[in-house]
Amino acid sequence: MRTIDVAPLPLSDLESHLDEVATRRLRDGVAAARTLLEGRTVWTVTPTAAAASGPAEIVAPLVGYALDIGIDARWLVLDAPREFNTIASRLHAGIHGDRGDGGKLGDKQRDIYEHVIASNAENVVDDIRDGDVVILHDPPTAGLAKAFGAAGATVIWRCHLGAQDTGDAGQRAWAFLDRYLEEVDLVVVSRPNYRPPFVEPERCVVIAPSINPDSPKNRVLDLDEAWSVARLAGVFDGEPPFDAVALVHEDGRPDAIRELPSLAGAGLPVPQGVRVIAQVSRWDRLKGCKELVDAFADNVALLPTDAHLLLVGPDPDPERDAESAAVLGEVLDRWDLLPDSVASRVHIAAVPMHDRDVNATVVNAVQRVADVVTQRSLVEAFGLPVAEAMWKKAPVVASAVGGIQDQIDDGVDGVLVDPADGAAWAQAVADVLRFPERAHEMGLAAHESVRREFLPDRHLLELVEAIAQALG
Repeated sequence: MRTIDVAPLPLSDLESHLDEVATRRLRDGVAAARTLLEGRTVWTVTPTAAAASGPAEIVAPLVGYALDIGIDARWLVLDAPREFNTIASRLHAGIHGDRGDGGKLGDKQRDIYEHVIASNAENVVDDIRDGDVVILHDPPTAGLAKAFGAAGATVIWRCHLGAQDTGDAGQRAWAFLDRYLEEVDLVVVSRPNYRPPFVEPERCVVIAPSINPDSPKNRVLDLDEAWSVARLAGVFDGEPPFDAVALVHEDGRPDAIRELPSLAGAGLPVPQGVRVIAQVSRWDRLKGCKELVDAFADNVALLPTDAHLLLVGPDPDPERDAESAAVLGEVLDRWDLLPDSVASRVHIAAVPMHDRDVNATVVNAVQRVADVVTQRSLVEAFGLPVAEAMWKKAPVVASAVGGIQDQIDDGVDGVLVDPADGAAWAQAVADVLRFPERAHEMGLAAHESVRREFLPDRHLLELVEAIAQALG
């Protein structure tokens, strides 16, 4: 396992986004956390720290705030070969009700999984002290529970995945994980119906994810800064208002974004004078990127003639992430088949990942300059890009699936649509574009909703309560 260095995040920065009641509640929770965790180390283990990883984006600020208030918090990530990651992808797909690559989860796969888990555990288990707390994230880490529990730690397994009806694929994935989950003291999921089938209700709690309002992906950019980043990145055409935009990395290093190398993708840059419907996501089949292109193409007559579709995701390394590269390839192949009149209105941008904070700032800018942000996922455990766009006061049209339904109050702070109904999606987007004042009101309500429900103050308090429950 590798240690991820995290700089303390000033809790005062988070408090600047809160009202008086929420601030007082947070300070009371911090006092309780210090008492509860005195003399203990809180270990967080994630499968990866990659920029496109939702768990990593959630964990980083929580560890940073914990360090700021004097808690001994540490973040570790697995070292794993490609064959282990293939198994992890099958488990990920299964818990979302999808068969993924159709591969097996049999004895051979279990042997590989347990061998990699054992080699990771032996690197750190001697550092675990009796009374420590270990929070494991997602299926790749579940097998560590037995070793850490034997070392005297209280073990919590945090699953960021889930779907309403997972069928045979879900049963297969949970059957693989069941023996490892027997070793954990508490399971945390994002929605009540995501509780693993073999885990007792009293051993499971629900904690919704949160976003970091001060991260490069979510920090305030004024409109000139946002347009500058979007144009310097090559996503949008036109002269940027500024030649460079200041950037402070999450580790505190000052930097600036200047003109970036040409992006991979298609139909770039987005021309000037159009209105943009943007989706930001990983290149994952469950995110529905190809289906979104189809919905736009099939229902283009319902949309204003100046409406353009923009899909933005990371530029995947085929050697490290063959599945994402394959999905991006499928989306580009679909774009190639569009009639010229439609292809000219569809744009696909794969943003490099060599600097995660630059990548995040480009995403920030795109969500701020888009006229509508959409998340037309087929399946979604939670959907962090929705909360991120809502925080930026963007009008959001998203699928009525999974945790997206917990974020959007339909018609109040966003619009929910059936993920299988392309015409309904197009009509909802058209309505938002035709009534900009209503869209503006919706964006303001969305920002306030995220401030109340999906910032780290609420998440920290609920996590402390979960740890207290696990410690007994």
